[in-house]
Amino acid sequence: MTKTGIPRATLSRHIASLEDDLSSTLFMRTGQGFILTDLGKTVLNYADNIFQVAEDLSQAVLASNAQLAGPIKILASSGIASIIMPSIIADINFASDDLALEIIPMNSISMDRKQDADISIQTHRPIRNDLIVSKVGEIKYGIYASVEYLEKRGIPQSVLDLKEHCFVGTISPMLKQKIDGLWGQEVTAHINIIRCEDYPLIWQLVVAGCGIGVTHRAHGDSNPSVKRILPELQTLTLPVWLVAQPYMKERSRLKNFYGLLAKKMRSTLKVYNI
Repeated sequence: MTKTGIPRATLSRHIASLEDDLSSTLFMRTGQGFILTDLGKTVLNYADNIFQVAEDLSQAVLASNAQLAGPIKILASSGIASIIMPSIIADINFASDDLALEIIPMNSISMDRKQDADISIQTHRPIRNDLIVSKVGEIKYGIYASVEYLEKRGIPQSVLDLKEHCFVGTISPMLKQKIDGLWGQEVTAHINIIRCEDYPLIWQLVVAGCGIGVTHRAHGDSNPSVKRILPELQTLTLPVWLVAQPYMKERSRLKNFYGLLAKKMRSTLKVYNI
């Protein structure tokens, strides 16, 4: 056994193979072992440089990945993206000046389907086993209308009364199923409806008195120009899941961002639902 821990016969074969590839003699065989020829010393110097360059490259990649800097694409439901994300992203931005985020608000999100994004924030747990999933909290929802609208159209006293009113927004099939099971189909089965998938616009239409809409209770209750209707209804509560692609395990930068985002989301949602 040699000092390298490699058997002498194995080491001899490797040296012979290298010499064949280079068509050169790199070692002199003596009774005391192998002695480098002048050419062998030259090859060794180049080899040392190659190993050092490879090590420097590895360290540079690790250091770069450990930073938050770089592009990250996030999918989020339009309500979460417009109501909750701004303050969280403002905090995270202080951690890195070179963070390049792309936030894409969507009405319906599922990382179970192929999505061109690194992370998604969604209200249903994905079923794909390879995705990285963390539950970061819950959001309570309520039904709201502007004070002006209710003065003109009257305050609904029951779910059945909702059929006399206009609804604003577009409810995804998955959310519709949950609302129908909790509040009844009268909430979603409407002819008089203003369809829209952009949450900020939906909420502006509700505040302006165009109709009734569903939003986060913390968001709706904080606005004095609107009122929650039918407060006796069972509270619709949806979990919030932070989902990442499997390749996050090999990307330290993305893993660090995911961890920081999860921490901020948990802290925000804990206070948000009090």
